[in-house]
Amino acid sequence: MKDEAGVQICRDECRECAMKEERMKKIELTNSMQDVMELPQLSDFKRFLIYSPLSEESPAPEQEKMNRSPLSSLAEIGWSPEGIVNGLNFLTEALETRRVSRYFIYPEEETSDDPRKKDVNLVRILPETPDPSRPFIILCAGGAYMSVCTMVEALPAARHMAEAGYTVFLMTYRVGIQKAAFHALDDLAAAVRYLGIHGEALGIDPARYAIGGFSAGANLVSNWGSAFIGYKHYGLPKPICMFPIYTYIDIKAESQRDENGGLIAPMLGENWRDLLNRFHLPDQINGDYPPCYLVCGKDDQVVPCSNSELMKEKLDAAGVPAILEEADHAPHGFGDGTGTEVEGWPERALKFMESLL
Repeated sequence: MKDEAGVQICRDECRECAMKEERMKKIELTNSMQDVMELPQLSDFKRFLIYSPLSEESPAPEQEKMNRSPLSSLAEIGWSPEGIVNGLNFLTEALETRRVSRYFIYPEEETSDDPRKKDVNLVRILPETPDPSRPFIILCAGGAYMSVCTMVEALPAARHMAEAGYTVFLMTYRVGIQKAAFHALDDLAAAVRYLGIHGEALGIDPARYAIGGFSAGANLVSNWGSAFIGYKHYGLPKPICMFPIYTYIDIKAESQRDENGGLIAPMLGENWRDLLNRFHLPDQINGDYPPCYLVCGKDDQVVPCSNSELMKEKLDAAGVPAILEEADHAPHGFGDGTGTEVEGWPERALKFMESLL
């Protein structure tokens, strides 16, 4: 199916991807993940709300338990239930008013070498009054390069940004495979290139974009800002600014913490030791790096705030505009920050971006 501009939306031949005419059901904190996934209005999007290919192949018992538990219980793992519910209800409302479209970015002839390329996609959410003169925003959720937790992180943040008048694209990239960091960068480059080719049809200026990410998604975004392995390496436009949220950049520190590779081995592959210098971002930040609005919590038990602090230090030394919003209490996975000490960070990040325009 194609949209009114002739841009490919999806490959599904079984039925049209437009929303049903019936009013969307309002999601509450008492609902479970299973309730959300069973909503017919979200049937075309549910697989990508939390994209986890390995879990699809072999669901873990704890995943089954989480699916049956109320959304309010997600606070136990650091996620913001209120932010998630607000984001999901925003998505259903945007579907109702036909402001949501999905785009698979790889042509079918390019997916034969890696079937997971078929899943790489962008979900566009339009503001109520689209303005092509404004920058658009790409958001990449995290998940340790094993999943993409869009429902938890990117979607809640997208609500704030779309309500502020910005077109937002939620990205699903390849995860759960060896050398995931390489594949994710290739996917992000393909996405930016796709948006460049179809910019007029999509109502955006391809050269004017910001990009944000969370955890592993923030690692991806932070790598994208490097002229050596990111935007310049791929010959694509530099972002106006970036929003790395609880980012992870100090892979040399991780290599010292776990000599077996820990998180790094799946990211870079078996020869990860040979690639440390190439992907150690603190050594690559210079005057070509995009301005950044960073957010983290000092009690993050997964990715230490020292990563964000180091990034801010390197940006300051390079003369690149940067703000670090660092709270005493904001757990890993806070998403849009609802209910934490960083609540409202998306609005503050947008003001930072607007100050650069």
